[in-house]
Amino acid sequence: MGRDTLEYDYYLKVAELYDTVDLTYTMPSSKTQRIGAIAESRFTTECLERDFEPHLPTTPMPWDFIVTCPAGTLKVQIKSTTHKTSANTYHINSCSQNDFMCDTLDVVGCYVIPEKTWWLIPRKEIKGLTLKLNILPESKSKHKKYQENWSIFYE
Repeated sequence: MGRDTLEYDYYLKVAELYDTVDLTYTMPSSKTQRIGAIAESRFTTECLERDFEPHLPTTPMPWDFIVTCPAGTLKVQIKSTTHKTSANTYHINSCSQNDFMCDTLDVVGCYVIPEKTWWLIPRKEIKGLTLKLNILPESKSKHKKYQENWSIFYE
């Protein structure tokens, strides 16, 4: 058996290890997890297109990203929804009754998947358990000013 064959077998075994061990533990398994993974992926893309540096925590943290941007370093939690509650409104749960949203967060990024639209809301502006996001341009909703408003990353 030649050296090339041994190297090939080694790399094949490494690839099999990653394919069968690591990926099975990191792949989102539920529909909710997949929706969250889509939103996080889109957030990463948005950051990179704006020349921000999104960093994932290596251990579980109350935020999803630390973003290095012109405003400094911001801790960002990503929320997403596909749940439409009326003709023009989507709801996102900011947290549950038994859970709380971390006060050390700077920004909550809310992604409405069917509309492909972001709301980038400062943490201090979130008071309740549910955020109501109206997609109409003429809406007078509380959070309308944060729709596709990336200025918090530049200030």
